Amino acid sequence: MGCIILDDSIVKSNKINSTEKLVYGVILSLANNKGYCYASNDYIGDKVNLSKRTITNSISELKRANYIRVENVNFERHIYPMQTE
Repeated sequence: MGCIILDDSIVKSNKINSTEKLVYGVILSLANNKGYCYASNDYIGDKVNLSKRTITNSISELKRANYIRVENVNFERHIYPMQTE
């Protein structure tokens, strides 16, 4: 992961805070190849120096705000970034 690029709609969003925007950016960059991210909360936290609890809370808020969709497929979590406007 070299850089994170966020759409203006994410950057300007009042629905999520800056930590959640950062977590969304990591998810988006990790989902680039397959269309979904399967990284653990620990892995995401290590990437951006945040605790597992912070990542868990951020993912919950991103789901609530409809920025991501989470599914379990064959015992693996898939996090799908949703299209932004």
